[in-house]
Amino acid sequence: MVGGIGFVAALILGISAVTFAVEMDPREKAVLDQLPGANCGACGFAGCAAFAHEITENVEAEMACPAVNENALKAMSEILGRDLGGGAAFIAFVGCKGTPDQTITRYNYVGPRDCRAAQIIAGGSKACAYGCLGLGSCVDVCPFGAIHMGEDGLPHVVEAKCTGCAKCVDACPRQIIRLIPKSGNYGVGCISKDLSKDMKQYCKVGCIKCGLCENICPFDAITVSKDSSAVIDQSKCRSCGLCVSVCPTSVISFLHTPLKARVIVEKCKGCGICDQVCPVEAITGKPKEPYLVNESKCIGCGLCIDKCPADAIERIVS
Repeated sequence: MVGGIGFVAALILGISAVTFAVEMDPREKAVLDQLPGANCGACGFAGCAAFAHEITENVEAEMACPAVNENALKAMSEILGRDLGGGAAFIAFVGCKGTPDQTITRYNYVGPRDCRAAQIIAGGSKACAYGCLGLGSCVDVCPFGAIHMGEDGLPHVVEAKCTGCAKCVDACPRQIIRLIPKSGNYGVGCISKDLSKDMKQYCKVGCIKCGLCENICPFDAITVSKDSSAVIDQSKCRSCGLCVSVCPTSVISFLHTPLKARVIVEKCKGCGICDQVCPVEAITGKPKEPYLVNESKCIGCGLCIDKCPADAIERIVS
């Protein structure tokens, strides 16, 4: 009797599956095949399948998956017959340089290797309330293997793998990790809001809010206040590197090597404007003769390129 009931139930389910089956749009299947399959949720949907359905059925839907590479994006645009634009051009950045030997620890934490669990116990073991706890919660949640714990006890982002999905941002209980444009060349490794005198008691490498970087920046791309570490406006930053050269605690670091400038001799009119605007005296020459750039001094700020009336300066990889 039990076997018979099971057979009838299976028969009903089989017939129902065929009768009420909803056919998937072949384009949706093709789009799903191009997605990374990580189901990270960075697109705002439950997973890759849900996003594939949305972008196929909704002609106004935009590309929201940050993990799609250029080839996959091109293929999806061809499948759907419309330009999907580009994915999110962001990368995770760890806003802390406080290694264990440079910071003060209040107590020895014994418990789960999870930053969120450690933060619950008296606000974490690290004395600086804005310092990385170093237990690797960000590493555990990254679906792309784009973060690893270094020998210095801090997480490090692998740029080539990072998609800007923000999983690590959400996992960090101290909000140390944030997203910055992939095109950015500099980042501030400190988010402390403590006064300088208080912060220096806990950390030797934090931002002391001296304002030197803000004062020297020719593009007004950096702001500093007594209750906020230096903040770089990536939309204004021109990658000149002057802030790095004056920072007394080396808390501002290079993310990429900036491109150098080079004079195109055939086009140069010898006006000397580039020499006048160069903030590091990396350009020399004589009037009415081609000028030259000293690559060892050039910081890649691009001021000379903007001001050259003859379009005679280009960027090169040093």
